[in-house]
Amino acid sequence: MGLFNRGRQRPDEPPDEALPELTVSEAQRLRDLVRTSMAGAGYEVTVYAGHVEDADGRQFGLGTLARRLSDPDVPVRRWSRVVDDHLRRLLSAIDGPDQFDVPTEDLLKHTYLRLYDADSLPDSRWWTYGREAMPGVLELLALDLPDSVATFNDEQVARHGLARLRAAGLANLRKEQADDRVTHRGVEILVGSMFFASTALVLPEVVLRTTGEASLPNGVLVAIPFRHQLLYHVPRDKNVVEALHTMAAVAANAYAEEVGPITPHVFWWHDGEFEQITHADDDGGIAIRVEGEFAEMFSRLFPES
Repeated sequence: MGLFNRGRQRPDEPPDEALPELTVSEAQRLRDLVRTSMAGAGYEVTVYAGHVEDADGRQFGLGTLARRLSDPDVPVRRWSRVVDDHLRRLLSAIDGPDQFDVPTEDLLKHTYLRLYDADSLPDSRWWTYGREAMPGVLELLALDLPDSVATFNDEQVARHGLARLRAAGLANLRKEQADDRVTHRGVEILVGSMFFASTALVLPEVVLRTTGEASLPNGVLVAIPFRHQLLYHVPRDKNVVEALHTMAAVAANAYAEEVGPITPHVFWWHDGEFEQITHADDDGGIAIRVEGEFAEMFSRLFPES
């Protein structure tokens, strides 16, 4: 997986409103493929713009598939195979043996804390135990299975214990290592496993391991645009301005293009909390706000001459 995204050459057709990674006709083709594939697996589904719903009311989002199919390396002739493979693994995880019906001890080494785009989750009633780790980003527990990742629901968390699962999830995140690293205009861009972006939850340890900085008096700028990528910059001097603009651009682009999007925004970590620094502007772009404690930090980096 590359550290940066490749643009996609689109035909002269507008993007689909619900699945903007695809054009209108491409998105409709995806919906038709999902309906056919689900029917072949014995599921009758109702197809909506951004998801499908089966007879039991279970919803399956189409966003991940849309992003996979938007990859220029995935030709249209392979779309059917990609959809079938994705749904086979998903349905196997759902309808196979209950992977959570085992002793808690057997789950702990495969349990991770994982960050999700809160708006992408199909039904928030399934995981009321979730914590908002940063604005618009929900922290849930995930079980790493051989062919898929399953998210703990409320009943499963109650069965095994939130405190114990969360401690194991943090411990396993601490073991995650980046597979690739690039330093670009003062920004560290790290790529790893599907849990790597979630290492933002142990950000000081990531910084210490990567660039050796143990003291962070000005906090850390961080972005987690999709599940495999984490970007950060430690503010030290006036170079923070270029780094912030770089992070905002890279994060927004990666969030729009990559599989497993989390958030397009840049955050400032300080004193164990995340403050959102970039915001959507009226034109659909990204605006940077320097205010409050973040503005005070900025002023320290630009002393009066």
